[in-house]
Amino acid sequence: MNVTARRLLLRASFGLVALIIPFLGSIGALFFMLLLSLIIVLINPKMHVFMLFATVADKKSEVLVKPLALTLSLTALCIFSAVSSLPLYIISDVIIIVTLAEVLSLVFRSFGSLTGSLVYVLSGGFFGFLVGLISTIITNSGTSPDFLLFVATIGALVGALLRNILHEVEENVIVPLGMGFAMWLFDSFDYSVPVVRLLLTLLFMILLGYALGRVKLADLSGILSGILMGVLIVSFTDFRWFVIMLAFFVIGGVFTKYKYEYKRAIGIAQEGGGARGYRNVFGNGLAALVCAIAYGISGNILLLVAYVGAVATATGDTLASEIGQTHRKLPRLITDLRYVQHGTDGGITTLGEYSAVAGAAAIALIAVLLGVAAPNTFVPVILGGFFGANFDSVLGAVLERRHYLTNSSVNLLATISGAIASTVIYLLLL
Repeated sequence: MNVTARRLLLRASFGLVALIIPFLGSIGALFFMLLLSLIIVLINPKMHVFMLFATVADKKSEVLVKPLALTLSLTALCIFSAVSSLPLYIISDVIIIVTLAEVLSLVFRSFGSLTGSLVYVLSGGFFGFLVGLISTIITNSGTSPDFLLFVATIGALVGALLRNILHEVEENVIVPLGMGFAMWLFDSFDYSVPVVRLLLTLLFMILLGYALGRVKLADLSGILSGILMGVLIVSFTDFRWFVIMLAFFVIGGVFTKYKYEYKRAIGIAQEGGGARGYRNVFGNGLAALVCAIAYGISGNILLLVAYVGAVATATGDTLASEIGQTHRKLPRLITDLRYVQHGTDGGITTLGEYSAVAGAAAIALIAVLLGVAAPNTFVPVILGGFFGANFDSVLGAVLERRHYLTNSSVNLLATISGAIASTVIYLLLL
């Protein structure tokens, strides 16, 4: 057995700790993790086990930094379990996902990064569900299997996304903590999804992710964040809501490639051939996602209007940018209307403004035709989406040009403003 295989086997074996945690209780698990951390620190650099795990940096520092980072992260989760309401089964889920699911994903990585990540999601959700079920039986918490599978799946999706965008030691710190806190958040909602519905949704999102990757509308981080977002939207609302969000990504992706060679020639084309990454997905979709989750919990109709308004803003802004930049005349800065070069943050054109209206109207129409939104939301969503798209330009001119905000943060603030504007206009027109 070669060194790599031994490392993978030892990491997978560490997953057995997940079955020990429920017997120890919160305080016992905390001391157990502290003991493991101490043992790692005290391992002699000349020992075989040290050389098996050590990186070049570890050999210089004479400490196994990555294993230590993992046990300290798990210690932090144990502290939250001991002093607050973080359930023990979540710690067990995190352990099995960062060990066994991680090993399986590395084994299948030879088939491609996307395949490895999806193996991480599927195996992490499955094994997380199993150890979570065992943990709740041992602790007699009475948590339903549907709920355990939902929480484990969300944790595996968050973990897959984080491990894709992080590297080395960061991965062993942020991935366990990110998964743990994400699962804790959804555990607090006490909201479960039927198993069949969850599995069908996940399968559809994976197939859709493959398709988007094949046509280069999203990179790996964009695919994983899109799958996560899609599963959450469908889980808390229904499939029609996701179709509205999907319409944005498809419309945006198509028009990103509109006259792409021309935009690239003048230096204003989207990087990566137009493929969207996680920053773009969350920048444009996070506000809508929060509205969808909140609607699923509360059922407040205003959150529905806000959701459609946020998506309409994202679509209108994307079309205004991707189509407006192809306008032959120079754009004007939205704050003082002076001429600026193509691609300048905050620049607007007549063609771009018309495109913003068209994009917002397309989303409003789709929402009404799907029966998600009532006809009386049509005008408020168009006006709110148009306002949000132009608020994006104002933020771009005032803050993004000065590097106070990134493009993703501007998109997030713009979609929030579009959601609020749509809701306010809807209330005024009632």
